[in-house]
Amino acid sequence: MIARFLMHLSLAGITNWPSADQQSLPGIIMSDVFTTTQRTGFFSRIKNAIFGTFLGLIMVPVSVGLLSWNEYRTIHRTHGLNEGAKVVESVDDPNSVSRDLAGSLIHLNGRADTQERLRDDIFGVEENAIRLKRKTQMYQWVEEKRTRKNGNTKKTTYTYNKEWESGRVDHGGFKRPEGHENPSARFSRATWEAKEVNLGAYALNARLIGSIHSGEHVAWSQEIVDALPQDIRDHSVVSQDYLYWSKAGVPNPESPQLGDQRIQLNIVRPTQVSLVAQSREKDPTQLGPFKTTNGEELERLYVGDFSAAEVFEKMQGENNMWAWIFRGIGFAVSLIGFSMIMGVLSAFADSLPFVGSMTRSIIGFVAFLLAIVLTTLTIAFAWVAVRPLLAIPLIVVGIGAAIMAWRSSRKKPTSQPGFAKSEAPAVLSADDLVR
Repeated sequence: MIARFLMHLSLAGITNWPSADQQSLPGIIMSDVFTTTQRTGFFSRIKNAIFGTFLGLIMVPVSVGLLSWNEYRTIHRTHGLNEGAKVVESVDDPNSVSRDLAGSLIHLNGRADTQERLRDDIFGVEENAIRLKRKTQMYQWVEEKRTRKNGNTKKTTYTYNKEWESGRVDHGGFKRPEGHENPSARFSRATWEAKEVNLGAYALNARLIGSIHSGEHVAWSQEIVDALPQDIRDHSVVSQDYLYWSKAGVPNPESPQLGDQRIQLNIVRPTQVSLVAQSREKDPTQLGPFKTTNGEELERLYVGDFSAAEVFEKMQGENNMWAWIFRGIGFAVSLIGFSMIMGVLSAFADSLPFVGSMTRSIIGFVAFLLAIVLTTLTIAFAWVAVRPLLAIPLIVVGIGAAIMAWRSSRKKPTSQPGFAKSEAPAVLSADDLVR
C-alpha cells in the first residue's frame, strides 16, 4: 500500500521519485517518470519578460510581412492558374507527339510506365517499378516532455517509453540518458527510383516522377523469406505487412525487445496519371514547367484520370490550402508576439499566484483579439485592390475586434475583491474570414 501511494505521488508530480530503471519494489512496475521543479526569482522574471517584450516587438511586424506576402502569393498564383486554364491544350493521344504544340502548356492523361527493374539487394526484392522504398522502424526509448507553469514555478515531467520509431532516436539528447540507451540499427531506410518514366511518347522529368505517390505494400511471401540470407532469415518473422528482425533470435511481434526492427517495403508500379506541363520547343517529347505572363510556373501531376479542368481545380485547391496554412502561421506569430509584449505585466503579477494566473488569462484574451485585428486587417487591405467587396467585411470584423480589445483593457473589476466578471469572447466562424 505504501509503495502504491508513493507511485501515485510520483505520477502526480508531487515528489521526485526515481525512474523504474533505477529503483523498483517487489511486485510493482514503477513508471519510468521523473519530475524537475524550477523556481524563477523576481528579477529573473522581469529580465526574461523585458527580453520577451523586445522579441514580441519583432514578431508582430514579421507576422504582418508574412501575411502580406502570403496574400500576394495567393493572388499571384490564382492569376497564373486562371491564365493556364485558358491556354492549356489537351492531347488526345499521348503516343503521338504534335510539333504544333511545342512550347505550349499541354494536358496529358495516360499510363506512366517504365522498363526499369528496381532491386533491394539486402532483402532480394526486385520488380518492374517506378519507385521502391524500404521503410524501417526500431523498438527504442523515446522521451516525452511536459511542462507546467504556475506563477514563478515551472514543473517539467519526463516520461520514458519504448516505442516503434523510424530512424534511431539519439538518447544523448535525453534529460536522463542513463538506462535509456538506444542501440544502433542494422537496417536503414532506402529509396530506389526509375530514371526513365514515360507517358506515351512523352518523357517525365524528375519532378513529375516524384509526384507519383500511389504505392502499395510488398507482401512478404514465403518465397521472399526463404531467399533471405541465413543471418537475416534465422532472426526474422513475418506479421501482417512487416518483417520483424531481432538480434537476440526469432522476434515476438507481440512482445518486442529493445533494438528489434521491423521492415516494410513500398512499391509504386506503373499507373494511370494526369498532368499539365510544357512541351519543350527544342524537343516536344520532353516536359517541363510552363511560365505564365506573370511568371508563375505550372507543372503538376496527379495519380488518376482527370480532365484539364479537374487538374486546375486541384491546383487551385492546393493554392487555397497553402493560403490558409500561412494565414494560420501569421496569426500564431502575431498572437505569440502580442502575448510576449504584455508579458511584463504577468511577470509582476506572478508574485501572487491567483493574481498572476488571472493576469495571464486577461493578457491571453487581449492578445487573441489583437491578433485577430492584425490578421483580418492585413488580409483585408491586401485584397482591397483585387476584391473590395470581400475586403470590406474583413475590415469591419477587424475594427470590431479592436473595439472589443480596447473595452476589455478598460474594464474595471467588480466590488468583490479578487473576482471580475468577464464577457465571453466573440467566436468567429470560418465563414467570417476570407475564403
